[in-house]
Amino acid sequence: MALNFADRLVSIQEQHHTNLALLLAPRLVKLPLVIQRYDDPFLPYGTAIVNATRDLVCAYVFDLAAYLGLGAAGAIALERTIAYAGGDALTVLHGPFVGSAYAALLDETSFNADAITIADAADSSAYDARTDRCAFIVRRGLPQPDELLTGAIFWQDAGLFTIPYATAFLTVRLAGEDVLYAGMGEDFAEQTRAALEQRR
Repeated sequence: MALNFADRLVSIQEQHHTNLALLLAPRLVKLPLVIQRYDDPFLPYGTAIVNATRDLVCAYVFDLAAYLGLGAAGAIALERTIAYAGGDALTVLHGPFVGSAYAALLDETSFNADAITIADAADSSAYDARTDRCAFIVRRGLPQPDELLTGAIFWQDAGLFTIPYATAFLTVRLAGEDVLYAGMGEDFAEQTRAALEQRR
């Protein structure tokens, strides 16, 4: 039987000694030149970043809009990068515009991510069927103590995921584009790693 999402998160955080997640939001104009030379650059970019950072994070957060901005090639790169990053890190599909009709995105026949961000708490019941998956409700502003135990929340302005666990809550801190694009040279992945190490 598969562990539930929160138990898997605890296990990975203990194994990697971190609660950091890295945002993967590839944008053509921001990619290093060495990657822009590829016909479909998002997959080699994502795998290079994952290879350099796998032991430093507990999760990767994939920006759905960034990938879909490349059309079909972006969707394929998203699917393959999620598969590549999964296993020893959780994968979160960040698409806060999605509602209950997008629950299938987490299935093995689709992107097979471990979690997703959603805009409306009313849609969360569509994602409750599997305990090994999670839907984080997007909130603006800073974390509110009275809401921390009410459900899984992504505090967008704070770059913080919270999820109730036992009598407390778990946190995942998001490292964003400033870390992802820390370097633009051929050593871009190593520069991202160095920037992540500074956040630990």
